[in-house]
Amino acid sequence: MNLYLLASISAFSIVLPATMAVIRYRHIHQRYLPFLCILIIGLLNESLSFVLIRLYRTNLVNSNIYTLIEYLAYLWFFFRILQPTNRWIWGAGTLGILIWILDNGYWNSITTSNSIFRIFSSLVVIWLSIDKVTQLTWNEAADRYKKTDLLLCFSLFAYFTFRGFIHVFKQFSFEHHVEFYIHLWSLLSVLNILVNCSFFIAIIWIPKSPTTR
Repeated sequence: MNLYLLASISAFSIVLPATMAVIRYRHIHQRYLPFLCILIIGLLNESLSFVLIRLYRTNLVNSNIYTLIEYLAYLWFFFRILQPTNRWIWGAGTLGILIWILDNGYWNSITTSNSIFRIFSSLVVIWLSIDKVTQLTWNEAADRYKKTDLLLCFSLFAYFTFRGFIHVFKQFSFEHHVEFYIHLWSLLSVLNILVNCSFFIAIIWIPKSPTTR
C-alpha cells in the first residue's frame, strides 16, 4: 500500500472514536470528558494537517504544538481516572511545558521534526498507564469503569511505547537506512488504526452516567 495512503487512513481513523464520542456524549460520565476532548482535538489536528500538507507540503508547526496540547490533555485524563496528587500533576505539567519550549525553541525549531519532547511525553503516558493498570489489577473492589479503563490504558501503553521507541531511534541513532524508518512509521500507522478501533470499542463500553435520565 502507498505510504501516503496508509498515513491518511491512519490519521483519519480517529473519525471512528471521535464520532462515537459525540453520539454518546450526553450519556458518558464526566470522568471521561478529557478523553473525549483528546479525540476531538486530535481529529481537528489531523484535518488541519491534511490541509497544510496539501497546500504547503508540511504540517510540522501544528504537529509540534499539538504534541503539547495532547500531553496536557492526557495529564488531565489521568488526573480524572487515577487521581494522583495535585503536586504531582502540576509538576508533570510544568516540566512538560519546559521541555517542550526547550525542544521547539532552543535545542531545535518549531518548524522541524523534534523528538525530545515526544520521548518525554510518551514515557509519562506509559508510566501513568502502567500505574492505572496496576491499580485496577490489585483493587478487588467492583469498578463499573474497569473494563473501559483497562482497554484504554493497554491501548495507550502500546501506542506510546512504539512511538517513543521510534523517536529514540530518530534522536540517538544515525546508522539506519531511510527505509528502516519508513518501515517503522508504517508499523506505527497500522498500530494507530488498531488503537483508534480500540478507542471506538472503549467508548461503546463506557456505562451510562448514573446521573443520566
